[in-house]
This record gives sequence, structure tokens and C-alpha cells, in this order.
Amino acid sequence: MYKTFIINEWLWADLNDDNGSKKQKESIYFLETLWERCDKIAVGKGSKFQQKEWEFSGNATDTIKRLIAKLYFGKIKLNSLKYEEVDIEGCKEIDLEGMNPDDFYLVKTYYKTKAPIITTDNKLVNILQSENIPCKLRDIFLEEYEKETDTTTSYNTA
Repeated sequence: MYKTFIINEWLWADLNDDNGSKKQKESIYFLETLWERCDKIAVGKGSKFQQKEWEFSGNATDTIKRLIAKLYFGKIKLNSLKYEEVDIEGCKEIDLEGMNPDDFYLVKTYYKTKAPIITTDNKLVNILQSENIPCKLRDIFLEEYEKETDTTTSYNTA
């Protein structure tokens, strides 16, 4: 067994160094740790997350970003034990008051996987929590994920 997480686009902003080198390093460490553990990410097919991952790949022109792309695509994206592409086509419609329609793919992916959503959006966290959808803010999640030392523990958060 393993833990599955739904990550939104903050990962790509971090890896692209849009949020500063500290956030970039934290996100690289997350990918490396995800690789080492029996965990994976769930990604909605055709989602904004997938659009951003391909944009990152196409724009990875400097050495650091090419190495990040190699890590991500080589060890995560192309590894079915680390990356689950979820068909969200035909999922029930999302009707959560105040939620940005751009984030609907996250909830649709949740409905299919029951994995927690990891985001930087406080408003989204409040909406999801009001619907009892498991979620965490990026910084809290990464801090807790880093502190987990028992890599042999395996369970699904669903």
C-alpha cells in the first residue's frame, strides 16, 4: 500500500522558481522523497496540472530545470507506481459555492481516488473542509511529509 496525493499547480510554480529558490528546493525534495517512498500522485487526465507539467517540460531550457524535468518525467510521471492518471471525464458535476471552476478537476480527481488535495489556496481549503474533503496547505503538508521518518509504513489516506 501507499499514500496518494492530489497536488495542484503550485508544484509547477515552485519548480519553475516562480516562488523563489527556497520553494523550488522544497518541491524538488518532495519529488525525491516521493520517489524514495511507496507514495504517488494522482492527476486528472487533461487537467490544468497536466497542462502545466507539459509547459514546464517545454520551457525547461536551463540546466536546473532540465534536471528537474528529468527527475519528474523519468522517475514520477512515466512510473505507474508514482503517477496515477485519473480519467475525470464524466465525473459528477461540481457545485461548491465560491469555488473557482479551474479547481473542479481537483475535486473530480478526489471523487475517483479519495486522496487528499494539497494546495496553496486558503479559500479552496476552507471550501473543501466544509465538504469534508481531505486537504492540506502546501507548507503544512511538506513539513509533515519531510518529518515522516518511517518509510516502511504503508497505507492509503483514503
